[in-house]
Amino acid sequence: MKRFETAQVVEPQERTSADHVATLSWGEATVLVVADGAGNSRRGTEAAAAVVQAVRAAVNERSDLGRPEVWSDILTRCDQMLVSSGQGGESTAVVACITGERVLGASVGDSELWLIQGDSHRVLTEHQRRKPLLGSGEAVPVFFDTQWSGGTLLGASDGLFKYVDARRIRAVASDPDLSAAARALAALPRLASGELPDDVGLVLCRPV
Repeated sequence: MKRFETAQVVEPQERTSADHVATLSWGEATVLVVADGAGNSRRGTEAAAAVVQAVRAAVNERSDLGRPEVWSDILTRCDQMLVSSGQGGESTAVVACITGERVLGASVGDSELWLIQGDSHRVLTEHQRRKPLLGSGEAVPVFFDTQWSGGTLLGASDGLFKYVDARRIRAVASDPDLSAAARALAALPRLASGELPDDVGLVLCRPV
């Protein structure tokens, strides 16, 4: 029986997006990942895609993902992998493993993970280091681990958090229709011209 409902959206600023997101299953747990390629460049886009691919491989291959420090190790390995590839791109990353009782994971950069409950929220990635990014060879992933018993989890790139105030984000993310909430959140940063100031990538998750 499905334990969580998820929704995800990527809205590019131009034709292609440097933001990559995924929702994955690990046993009865759900794994969320958001990666934002630095500079919205081709190399950054490739780096973000490689991060998501590496997380997907870890979910398929590893049996120890219920420990938060493991996620720091996975992101450290991503950092090393990007350096050894020689492609020169860098990326942020937020990865969260969600069980019925806990949310744990790790992050690097300025993409964030929020736990929204009514009119308040907690930034679960509040202690992350914004720089250096994955692909620098010097990234320092910071893990998080918190209990939860409900609410909406929102992971997103700075294309959302940098341009929209928290009150509006909380209100839209709390829509009972999670897919509609994801689409509406991605539209919030749009300018009067209809353009986006940055790519927006986001994932939502809540208990069924």
